[in-house]
Amino acid sequence: MSTMGEIPELTYELIQKATNGDPAALEMILKHYEPYHNALSAYETVDANGRVRCEIDEDIKAQIQQRLVYAIQHKWRKLI
Repeated sequence: MSTMGEIPELTYELIQKATNGDPAALEMILKHYEPYHNALSAYETVDANGRVRCEIDEDIKAQIQQRLVYAIQHKWRKLI
């Protein structure tokens, strides 16, 4: 098991548990892909002082994560 801040390893057993509906396994897979989801949902804004800031659109990130969960539950199951 991983500690806080550590990216969990994506193993066959973890994927198998997730396809069978284990919520902890689904959470670990989402945590594994979180840096990628953050990159996909990031955008830049300029604040009042003229500094460029990188923000994450939480709505887009949630949509990406929902699609991953759907794929795990419906499409990955066929592969296992």
